[in-house]
Amino acid sequence: AREMAVERFVLLGTAALRDASDGARFVAEVKRRFGLAVKVLSGEEEARLGALGVLAGLPEADGLFLDMGGGSLDLVVLEKGRFGASTTLPLGHLRLAEDAERGVGRAKKMVDEKLAELDWLSSIAGRTVYAAGGAMRAIARVSIEQTDYPLHVLDNYTLGLGAARELTKLLAGLGTQSLEKLSGVANRRADTLPFAAMCLNRLLKAARPARVAFSGYGLREGQLFQLLPSTMKREDPLVSVCEGFARRGGRFSVHGEELVDWIEPLFPDQDAKGRRLHLAAALLSDIGWPEHADYRALHAFLRVLRLPIAGLEHRERILLATAIFVRYGGKRKQYEVNQVRAVLAETDQHWAAITGLALRLAHLLSGGVAGLLPRTRLELADDGLTLHLPAERDLFASAAAERLFDELAQALGVPGQIA
Repeated sequence: AREMAVERFVLLGTAALRDASDGARFVAEVKRRFGLAVKVLSGEEEARLGALGVLAGLPEADGLFLDMGGGSLDLVVLEKGRFGASTTLPLGHLRLAEDAERGVGRAKKMVDEKLAELDWLSSIAGRTVYAAGGAMRAIARVSIEQTDYPLHVLDNYTLGLGAARELTKLLAGLGTQSLEKLSGVANRRADTLPFAAMCLNRLLKAARPARVAFSGYGLREGQLFQLLPSTMKREDPLVSVCEGFARRGGRFSVHGEELVDWIEPLFPDQDAKGRRLHLAAALLSDIGWPEHADYRALHAFLRVLRLPIAGLEHRERILLATAIFVRYGGKRKQYEVNQVRAVLAETDQHWAAITGLALRLAHLLSGGVAGLLPRTRLELADDGLTLHLPAERDLFASAAAERLFDELAQALGVPGQIA
């Protein structure tokens, strides 16, 4: 931290320090050796900071935030982005294993007794559980590995209630040696993973959510988010990150709104969520320009697919990546694309294809330079698709543009004309 010239250094203590008999002495020793204060969080503070880490990426999260550490299980009800009831329970995976003397059956009884005290748990029925913490990520990793799921991104990996309960029941019944043989389980996790899985299983049985979304974010991200200026907190996390990529990696100034306004006539029934994804795609649509032309489409696809963006659903990741792949003229049979394409519905694939073709045409007409594209416009009507060009038609018209416009009209299944 000193070599990095860090201006603000925050040390937080969680349940381990809060509950340990020598926790206060440990804090004093850190202060003595390094001159740094440690803030030992209360159970409520720990739970809410963890939930804030999820809300930083999913501002409208609705359901139950769950963060399992070694010593505690933090639970916070989320009401469309606002905090509801919260509690911290002594049900961390290390503590459970120790208190139950390594007996999963005994631990199960302890978990059920604690959960029975939460009269608000039934309000989670049909909603989402957002599961954070290393033990929860280990469970998600096992599921990804064992089902050959095509996208190896833990954040927002989602399982339906039935699949989640089946997986956690299986893991809770495995011994250490069996778990160590499973791909995706680190040896240091194998000893206590059955207790974490059992605890999640009992919580799911009691709460009856519709799904479990595993989160790659938690307390640290919540602390970081808390330190941000209020104006930055109000930014859309997806759009903000994509704008950053556009500024750092694009050739020209950021003009995502201009591109979105131009392609919007192709999506007359678009809602706010669809426009948000279109804006993200527009901002990322120049991400591949430095790459070799022969590999541009694939490199751009993989880069967008793996972007470190909090809270982005897997379906949305694949939608954006596929749209950018089409924008760069990627071939439909590309192996890496076909691996994840099955996650998308037919309507999603159509959305990505039309978006990608429209973005390619927009860049071809304007050269990617802001201010030129609004001098043209697309119009989709009952009689077909029309590309309107200004009087100085020769500035925009070309054989390549005409071919691409025809391809876009065919993808829409309508006749096309340039006016």
